[in-house]
Amino acid sequence: MTKIHKLKVSRFRGARFELPLDFSKKTKSVAIFGENASGKSTITDALEWFIHDRVDHLWREDCKQDSLRNVLADDEPSSVELVFDGTDRNGTKALSATLKTSTTYANDNVGQLIADLKSDNIILRHADIVNFLDKTKGGKREAIADIIGYSEITKFRNVLLQTKNQLEKESEYTTAKQQIQRLQSGMIEETGQVVPNRNEFYGIAEKVMEPFELKTKVADEESYAEALEELRGQGSSEEKIRLAERLAQLEKACSELVGDIDQVSQDAKAFTEKYNAIAKENENVNKLRLSDFLSRGKAVLDDKVFTDPQCPFCLSPYELSQLQEEVSKRLEALEALQQQLDEAGLLKDALAETVTTAGLKTKTITETYSDLEDFSSLIESAKTARLKLRTFLADLKSAFDEKRIFATPANFDSDLKALRTEAEKAVKHANEAAKKLQLTELEKKVAATLTKLKTVSDQVNDFETYQKIKDAYEGQIITLSSILEAFIKVQNGALQAVLDTISADVGKFYAALHPKEAVDKVRLSMVGDEGVEFQYSFHGTPTQPPRKYLSESHLNSLGVVLFLANARIFNKHAKFLVLDDIVTSFDTSHRRRLLRLLRDEFADWQIIILTHENIWFDIIKKEMGQHGWIFHEVRSDDANGILLENSPATLKEIIEQKKGKEDVTNDLRKLLELVLKNICQALEVKVAFRFNDINEKRMSDELISALRSTLKDKSPDLLDTQIFSDLAGSALIANLVSHDNADKIVGEDIDVLLEDIEKLVALFVCEHCGRHIRADVKVPGEKAISCKCGKSQIPWKT
Repeated sequence: MTKIHKLKVSRFRGARFELPLDFSKKTKSVAIFGENASGKSTITDALEWFIHDRVDHLWREDCKQDSLRNVLADDEPSSVELVFDGTDRNGTKALSATLKTSTTYANDNVGQLIADLKSDNIILRHADIVNFLDKTKGGKREAIADIIGYSEITKFRNVLLQTKNQLEKESEYTTAKQQIQRLQSGMIEETGQVVPNRNEFYGIAEKVMEPFELKTKVADEESYAEALEELRGQGSSEEKIRLAERLAQLEKACSELVGDIDQVSQDAKAFTEKYNAIAKENENVNKLRLSDFLSRGKAVLDDKVFTDPQCPFCLSPYELSQLQEEVSKRLEALEALQQQLDEAGLLKDALAETVTTAGLKTKTITETYSDLEDFSSLIESAKTARLKLRTFLADLKSAFDEKRIFATPANFDSDLKALRTEAEKAVKHANEAAKKLQLTELEKKVAATLTKLKTVSDQVNDFETYQKIKDAYEGQIITLSSILEAFIKVQNGALQAVLDTISADVGKFYAALHPKEAVDKVRLSMVGDEGVEFQYSFHGTPTQPPRKYLSESHLNSLGVVLFLANARIFNKHAKFLVLDDIVTSFDTSHRRRLLRLLRDEFADWQIIILTHENIWFDIIKKEMGQHGWIFHEVRSDDANGILLENSPATLKEIIEQKKGKEDVTNDLRKLLELVLKNICQALEVKVAFRFNDINEKRMSDELISALRSTLKDKSPDLLDTQIFSDLAGSALIANLVSHDNADKIVGEDIDVLLEDIEKLVALFVCEHCGRHIRADVKVPGEKAISCKCGKSQIPWKT
């Protein structure tokens, strides 16, 4: 796995001139301090841009590439040069004054490495923690799926769900369902039952015609037609019966048309009130158009129709995965308005269905009854209204699609009102015309039966047509639902298995930061089919979500340990982590525990910590300086941008810097006392009891005496080591000259004292792991103790 050897930034963000950062050949960990607004995050931003082609927190309106160039830069390009460990593993990314990006790599392998690094967890900012914890359960699931490489699986699941939902909303499907309900109601009204197909209809027809004792038995379409002819022949005038049948059917059609026209008016009012209230507001219209644009754009991205690393609309350089995420976030923000539009859409579909039904009635009337005398005004009105209904439908669809106010076509209401009037007249006229035929009672029954059979027959034909449409859609919907259900079950099972793996480290790391507290058993779990949430035990009671009881510090810890757990488990290429100002809400004890967690669990990782807190920076120096970390301070210069300076991590480094320039006697005394305190603590050396801070003010001669006493009992052979006799003199010099004394320590004395301290450290600190030999780390089967790695040991009596 990869670590960073060197980073060099120029004309980028806060760095006006060249800003080099050398991690040494050993790719050491680094801590960088800088006051707020000093520009230290330039380093994080440079790494993020180099790897991901963007800086997430800057990739907003009016920022992006323009925000990457230093404002005082000349026409030379901004650049970030990165050198990884190994041979010929470097590259440079540049951004010209015209905001054109260019990248050069030492070889193709480096290009592939950068591509691989994009999928690893590398950078954590405090804002990232807050954003993750504030996500919904579904949002957390998507975020974790992206982290662990499940994003493509999640996209596939979303495609299944979106396709299923789209099928359920298709107007052809919703129309078919509505028509089926209408037809079922009509069948029950006519026959007392639903007649689902022609075979069932033949049985119904046989039963309806039974009182007429026909010779023909209805079993199929041919026999049904024969039975109708036989039935018509039972009267004295077959022609009069046919006319009576048609008049009855016209009367029924006109009665239904009156109801349909009234329904059109009601549905049109409901739709226009709801929809036009949205469409009248320009801001709403713009948002709705944007929502439609974004939805279509998301579909293009999700379907991978466009695969170049640039925005499909403006063709500017863009990471497509990030673009997908941003589009999803913006659509989520438009969700409430979109919901109102969806509700209006349902009203639109209902209106369109009612208008279609009325249009079919006008079509039937104009095509079937135009030859009947005295109904010409009805026919002409139906023809006019039919054209207006077509126009109405077209305008309805285009207005809704274009998100503009819907207005009914000119004279639509008056033409519809005229048709309603003509239909009511036709109902009365048809009824009166039927009476004038002077049919016998038998002929009236025959005509009524024929009308009923014609009505039910048409209903059954329409029912079968719509049922086929409905079945075709539902077959696809059921198939997709079954696939989706099975897929979610497998996906969630696999995801929970991964969460269990992550949770082992999350729980372990969290316990390391918060030992012996009321919160434990922290883990990640699936919540329902759509969510992921942190669960934990609070005073022994299983609890979620985290914000219910946890403080800001505890919440922050959750975000940090999740990032660390994911990095350790899922990073396949990067063995370096950037932690940028992540301990804002941590108190001192938890900060030290975080450092020890990094020391113990990430000892072979390269850690880059950036902070604006001086105390935290000092803690890092104290805890990690002995483990070879590098320390820098960033300061901002108005003319030159940010500058990077070495920051001494230890008293020894401070002494080396000050030697020959300033008095270091007091520093030497403190260094010797600090070294002795650490050794005495590790070896459990007993010293006289003292109260409070007086306990911390022990002098070196007292500590040496206590150490010698312990070694005399536990490891007497060590006392023969030359260092202990040399150390007595060094301690005397350090104490003498650091107090009120006219003599000052000279250069040679400084060197001798530092050499004595190094010899003492070498005796009790392992050169391999950098840790002290401890009295509580016993070597199994031997009378000896060791450091944590076991490579350094000393004899020790128990």
